[in-house]
Amino acid sequence: MSLLRRILPLVLAPALAALSAVAVAQTPPALPTAPKHTCTKPPEHPGRLASDAMLRTWTRSVNNYLGCLKTYIAETQAAAKPYQDAAKVYIDATNAAIEEFNASAKLYTEQQEKGGAN
Repeated sequence: MSLLRRILPLVLAPALAALSAVAVAQTPPALPTAPKHTCTKPPEHPGRLASDAMLRTWTRSVNNYLGCLKTYIAETQAAAKPYQDAAKVYIDATNAAIEEFNASAKLYTEQQEKGGAN
């Protein structure tokens, strides 16, 4: 019995290491990520005592920043659109299969209730 206790860890350790290596090898590839935007963030608000010229400059930089972000968002959404369209086919098929299953389950339940009433 003591021999078994000494040998068992030596046998199990390589087996567990091999199993964990297989599990790690099966992880899915990383999904592509969108690049970060290159928009220049505007400075902090100059305050209510700032001159009109400073406020106009700040407002212009904020509007440029918002425009840049909107463009970035539109481009990112346009790049994602083909993937969303491809996924929609599978989502629709899954939803149809679920509806079919639910209809058959409802029919089965109704038949069981009718059969149980007799």
